[in-house]
Amino acid sequence: MLYLIEDCLRIIFNELKYDLNSLYSCILVNRLWCRVAIPILWKRNFDTEILSYYKLYNAIIYLLPITSKMILINNIDNENIFPSTIRPLFNYIRISSQVPSRFIEEMIEALIKKEDKFVSYKRNLLEQEVYKLFVSNCKDIKHFLLKTTQHLYQFPGASTCFSQLCVLTIDISRVTSTILFGMAIICENIEDLKIFQCDRDIPGLNRLIDVQTKLKSLRLHEFYNTEKQCKELNKVIGKKANTLQEIELVGPSVTSLLPKFLPLLKNLRSLKLCNELYDVSEESQEWEKYLSISSFPNLQYLETEYLPFYNDCLLIEKSHGNILEINISQDSNSIYHYTKKLINTIINYNSNIERLIINIKFENFDDIKEIFLNCNQLKMIDLSLYNENNLNCDGFFEILIKYSPKTLCKIYFSDDEWIFTVNGLKSFFENWKNWKAQILFYRVEFTNEHMMVIEKFKVLLNLLVINGTN
Repeated sequence: MLYLIEDCLRIIFNELKYDLNSLYSCILVNRLWCRVAIPILWKRNFDTEILSYYKLYNAIIYLLPITSKMILINNIDNENIFPSTIRPLFNYIRISSQVPSRFIEEMIEALIKKEDKFVSYKRNLLEQEVYKLFVSNCKDIKHFLLKTTQHLYQFPGASTCFSQLCVLTIDISRVTSTILFGMAIICENIEDLKIFQCDRDIPGLNRLIDVQTKLKSLRLHEFYNTEKQCKELNKVIGKKANTLQEIELVGPSVTSLLPKFLPLLKNLRSLKLCNELYDVSEESQEWEKYLSISSFPNLQYLETEYLPFYNDCLLIEKSHGNILEINISQDSNSIYHYTKKLINTIINYNSNIERLIINIKFENFDDIKEIFLNCNQLKMIDLSLYNENNLNCDGFFEILIKYSPKTLCKIYFSDDEWIFTVNGLKSFFENWKNWKAQILFYRVEFTNEHMMVIEKFKVLLNLLVINGTN
């Protein structure tokens, strides 16, 4: 055989799909190699470093249909829009089969400068024609970030482009309710829906959620609603309770969302509730009420931040002992008594936990010992420390050596308030027998003497230091 057939080349090039430089070299061999390798290369996002962005902008502008080009020529007096007449070898948009919102946004900003007269009008016009190009060329895309005021659902090919969408992220600050109503007509198969900057009940958003038949994950980030409890959103979340397996609420005050849907989430596997501030409002007490009557028998992952009134302890009690990972942050002023209650709750209701991420005080070292003694399946522990009196933490090494379970394979010290002596660090390394465990010191302040000890044992004990101070 004098040459490789096309199927063999495709298999080889697929192995190089994450090695862009090598794949680019293959493109230069001959026409056949180029034709086979290009589709594999452009399955990646529009973030490749092989071509400069402006060369890619040129290719996209060239691929615009004649009608779009005439609209831009007649309305945008800008030499950057049509800098080249060189025809691209491939329709990169169709090959890539994605609608890259961030790339389009960067392209518009690069080609239409802020100094241009009528900048908003020109950017909107160019954005419209570029989106039309992508929507008409891309079929059955799976992932999309919606952050444009363009009425994409009205563009030619929109139904073919978006009907099989599985993962949708929406920036509500950039999207109107009308656009969401339009997308709801096309998209009914979304499994993962992530929404940024939701601050009120939005009829179009509620409709989009309501029409989904396969919704498994709903994530509301930067949830800014602090006056109204989004009653309609609460209702539509409750209607999706049978399929929902993951809920994320992240914002200044997630408890401002009416929590009536909580008792309905029987199939929930992952729950994340993160406030930015400690909340003791009337709404937070309402959350406690609904949590007390909720049960999550399938819950495996729990993450909370500044959740008031020991609500996360209630969640653990209601989990039927199936949670594998707990990640909880609390207010430093109450963390000592809080952590004792949290650890007792874990031991009593969820002793099969495998991964634990919490913040503690120096006084909680004995409580962590109880975790080691009672949670025999523990594989990873990540501890942030509040050590306001700058106390010596060498004693924690002794607890690790004497009481940690054999299953423990990852130990993370995640704060600059962990204080270890050089001799304490050396003694720990010399006496630590679980060599398979990874030990990570994140932001722990180490002197040069500490680092010398670490370097000596680094390879043997699988040590990793990030942002340590030399």
